[in-house]
Formats: sequence, C-alpha cells, structure tokens
Amino acid sequence: MKLNKFWATAVMASAAFCGVASAQQGYPKQPIRLVVPYGAGGPTDAVARIVGQAMSTELGTPIIVENKAGGASSIGTNYVVRAQPDGYTLLVVAANLVLNPATGIETPYDALRDLKPIAALANMPILVAVNPKVPAKDLGSLIEWIRAQPESVPYASPGAGTLTQSWGEMLAQKYKLKLTHVPYKGSAEASRAALAGDVPLLFDLGGVTAALIAQGKLQGIVTPGAARAPGLPNLPTARESGFKDVDAESFLGLVGPANLPQDIAAKLNAAANTALKNPRVIESIRSLGLTPTGGTAEAFGSFLSDELKRWTAVAKSTGIRPAQ
Repeated sequence: MKLNKFWATAVMASAAFCGVASAQQGYPKQPIRLVVPYGAGGPTDAVARIVGQAMSTELGTPIIVENKAGGASSIGTNYVVRAQPDGYTLLVVAANLVLNPATGIETPYDALRDLKPIAALANMPILVAVNPKVPAKDLGSLIEWIRAQPESVPYASPGAGTLTQSWGEMLAQKYKLKLTHVPYKGSAEASRAALAGDVPLLFDLGGVTAALIAQGKLQGIVTPGAARAPGLPNLPTARESGFKDVDAESFLGLVGPANLPQDIAAKLNAAANTALKNPRVIESIRSLGLTPTGGTAEAFGSFLSDELKRWTAVAKSTGIRPAQ
C-alpha cells in the first residue's frame, strides 16, 4: 500500500515536472505583459515600448506595455513580484529600485531577493549644468567657484531621494563642498529654476536639461557617466575632466519574478540583446538621450547589488531621505 502511494506520488511529480518543462520549451505561447512602474510618456515608458516592440518580433508574440505608476515605482514593482513566474509578466526597472531601500523607503518586497535580473536595457546620463551667469565651464572651475562662495551654494534636482541628489551629496562629501539641496517636482521645474537663476546649479537626468544645454540656454559642465551623453558630444565625462571617483549614471533594465525559470530568463535575455543591437532601436534610444546597453543577466544582477550598496552608504553618510 505504501509502495503504491510512493509510485503515485512519483508519477504525479514527474507529470508536473514534464508539464512545466513542456510549457517552458513552448515559451512564449501568449502575449507578454511588460509593466512600467511609472506614468506614460517618460523615458522608462519610451524605452519599454521601443525594446518591447523589437523583442516582440524576436519572440513571435505581442508584448503589451502596462503603466502602473505610484509609490516611487513600488506599486508596479510589487505587482510583478507577486505575479506568476511564468515569463508572461515582466518589469522595466530604473534607479528607484535601489534608491528606495537605500534612502529608507519601506516596500513590501526585497529589491534584489524578490526579482530576477534579465538584462540591462539602457543608461541615462546625469547632467551637471549651471545658469550662464556662473563663471564656470568645467567641473574643476565649478568646484573652485563653489569653494569661493561665502555661503553654501544651492543646487536644484528633480526631487528628494533621487539619484541626482545622491550624486550631488556624494560630490559634496568627496570634495568638501558646501552645497544645499533644493528639490523640485520633476526635471521641468528644476531646469526652469536654474534657467531663471533661482538656483545657480542643477543636477538632472537628460530630457529637458539636455535640450537646454544643447540650445546654449544652460551651461553644461560635465556628465559623470561612462561615456558622453547622446546629443551632447561636447559635454565631457567626469573622467575626461580629471575626476575619476564620481562616476555614476541612471539605468533601465528588465527583470521578472524571482522564481522565473532559468531557460525562460535566458530566452528573454537573448531577445533583449538582439533587440538592443537593432540599428533602429539604437537610434530610437539614443534620440531620447540614453545609451543602449544589454549584456548578461549575471552582469546586470551584480550591477544592481553594487548600486544598492553604494547608494545605501552615501545615504547613511550624508543623511539623504526621500520626499515625505
């Protein structure tokens, strides 16, 4: 009797395993939902649609982008964390994934443990710009100007707890600068404040600020990314300017629920990398001021872990807190 129960259990387990394996081998068999934890129209949404369309062609199934904004990206992220790990619900993540826990935002999930990295998608440059009345043309002269001011110099950013604030506080700490953070509600407000001279200094991510620099309305100083920002060929990197210890840039990447089967994740990684080598995709992403990336899931996972450690240390040492 016990033997019969053993064999029955074994047969059921075998059948279940074969069913899962069969489902994985036939993946994908239905449309894929690609969740963007931000509103429509922003760079994350745009990249999701550009890459999603190209991956759809590669995988032979529709990829439908769904915007689930709110909670500093935590609402959409938690939705995917709780989804079935079958490869049909995926998530595009940005820097908030690591900045939320780094700055103390409580979420109902663990940013690294509860999500499975699939592929890096793009990098978004941090831009340092000043009002044209500031007598600085590069990072070295800007640091000298800040040090020469009798009081702390205010700088604008798109908001409290953002990557741009984290980078600004890191810069101030490394070079012993007196800077005061002035958070605005988004890049548009922050760039307008710098343009009007309400604040002399601006740390932002591409978009509006990139256009103002290109038009000569704001003086571009530097980008601390690995490469020069698309559309701003004359704006040097921090390394090119002689500052090798302030590298940073924002990112976009593709992830799924933690228990996503490895073979499905590998298929998605291959499709993403193929999409990111498509000349039309490259041109479209670069037109947004971003740089296509790609690479292995392992490399992306290591990057996320390193970023979480890095910005957690910065937040603890500088007292950065998210907006209340």
